[in-house]
Amino acid sequence: MSHLDNGFRSLTLQRFPATDDVNPLQAWEAADEYLLQQLDDTEIRGPVLILNDAFGALSCALAEHKPYSIGDSYISELATRENLRLNGIDESSVKFLDSTADYPQQPGVVLIKVPKTLALLEQQLRALRKVVTPDTRIIAGTKARDIHTSTLE
Repeated sequence: MSHLDNGFRSLTLQRFPATDDVNPLQAWEAADEYLLQQLDDTEIRGPVLILNDAFGALSCALAEHKPYSIGDSYISELATRENLRLNGIDESSVKFLDSTADYPQQPGVVLIKVPKTLALLEQQLRALRKVVTPDTRIIAGTKARDIHTSTLE
């Protein structure tokens, strides 16, 4: 288990499935911290969309805003549910959508963990184009090593 302290809440997070390793890998990364640091709690108006939240760090931190967690990984959904339980957060506070579902209209905030797969990123950006407004705040982040030339083009 690892601990993530951010401006929203202090979290205990674990990867899924859990292991008994003495030095387990942490269930969040610098991109999660960056995305949370970019938000000011008072700025969050309208639906919050979180794309590609690997272990639920973003969903758990923003649970009081009833976010939508959107992704293509069932394992990520299971990890998020487990981390919600681990932190005493009601699972129903996060709404899970698969990546092909229609996105909620007029989101106030969209947090994107840029996926490794360019096709998934393109599909998600096309879906977002249908629902965002000029007032929607979109923040994206990822590990530098996961950004490929094709993603930047």
